[in-house]
Amino acid sequence: MAVLKTRKGNEFKVVAKILRVAAKGSKEDEIMDQCKLDRVVLENFLSALAEMGLLRVEEKDKSFYRTTKKGLELLNIYHRLRWLLWGRDDDFLLMRILGQVEKVKKDVHPFYVS
Repeated sequence: MAVLKTRKGNEFKVVAKILRVAAKGSKEDEIMDQCKLDRVVLENFLSALAEMGLLRVEEKDKSFYRTTKKGLELLNIYHRLRWLLWGRDDDFLLMRILGQVEKVKKDVHPFYVS
């Protein structure tokens, strides 16, 4: 198993950043650039997150990832905890945005549901 080259204790921050970047759908190279990870470390994270059901690989392109509903829920909890522990305003804002995105998803029904 490859050793992850992240600062001690920052692995969860890396997970949150990957989930945030992939929330709108992102290619592997975009995630790697925005998270400032080398390819080996990124691939370890991506495979682990996909295995846990937090990310999914889009079928159209094997290097295109999107955060799942479960991943968005984890991201929401992460930012809520950060806000509770450290009172960061940007975490509260992200938390509210994630809540609104989830609400919009619940309000939208497929064309065949009346």
